[in-house]
Amino acid sequence: STNLSQLRIRGRIQTQFGYVDAKNDNGSGKYSTFEMRRVRLGMQGQLLQNVRARIESNMVPGSGFSMRTAYLQWREHDFAHVKVGYDKPEFGFEENTSSASILTVERSLITNTVAPGPVTGLTVSGKPLKLVSYSAGLYTNQDNTNQANTNSGRYLFNLSGSIKLDDMLPEGNKLSARVDLMKSDDTNGSFSYEDGFSISGHYQLSAFDLRAEYIQVSDFNNNDTKGWYIMPSFFFTDKFQGVVRYEQAKSDLGNGLRAASRYARRADVPGLNTTANQRGDKYGALYLGGNYYLAGDAHKLMAGIEFSKLQNTPLGDLKATTVFGAWRMLF
Repeated sequence: STNLSQLRIRGRIQTQFGYVDAKNDNGSGKYSTFEMRRVRLGMQGQLLQNVRARIESNMVPGSGFSMRTAYLQWREHDFAHVKVGYDKPEFGFEENTSSASILTVERSLITNTVAPGPVTGLTVSGKPLKLVSYSAGLYTNQDNTNQANTNSGRYLFNLSGSIKLDDMLPEGNKLSARVDLMKSDDTNGSFSYEDGFSISGHYQLSAFDLRAEYIQVSDFNNNDTKGWYIMPSFFFTDKFQGVVRYEQAKSDLGNGLRAASRYARRADVPGLNTTANQRGDKYGALYLGGNYYLAGDAHKLMAGIEFSKLQNTPLGDLKATTVFGAWRMLF
């Protein structure tokens, strides 16, 4: 096509092993699996007048076809890129770090609990100043079919701002901070929460990397769910990186937190197969892992072990030890 100046095929294949040993007041159980964690394929093109088009689909065998990303973005001006389509809102540092670049096999529980996921909307983002960037978005869960939708007109508003302080620090130091805000009027719960915010920071010095984030959201009855994590990592060699993550989460609701789907809630503990028994109100976890980069994020091996405890479930505290292994490729 004469309207297409660039074209890239995009994709990723991520295989994953998981083993969990869990127990609560009702008993103990185990679970293990080997699965295709993510299989995605898509295309990205540069159209005339600086318009980027991207489409990417989820294609995990046995899980059916679903859309991950589909949008047009006008990139004429650096201070205001305009995007229309289906993608993640800018809410949460860890959530908006690509699955190809996260340092742990799975994201933190607080991130997986509150993240809104991809939705259709309009986003304006840019870098008006050298050190400052922003994103503002309006998203909707309105049905795209011609059928009547009782949720029609429900919206999610999102605002994000970040600052890079590298130039103000001694050479080699890199520091950035970010604040994300979210507001929803979706009382039917498709976006889950009425409002929320995230505060995060990212520091780098040579082989050392430190990431931290605090997230708090409120539902339409003013019940808060909040949590934080701190994640230091270090490259012991050019290819091998050690990672530690400690996290905590808490909910005003007795059932506001649910055991991780990978893989604690899958353990064959008596009674754990019901959703109510997988929920509690306090959570803590420690992850210890290592990543070996064969070709950066394009080809890497990951391994980790996580010790977690979900408190005050109907069957008492759920304690789990989870072992992860992953082979991930990006193209």
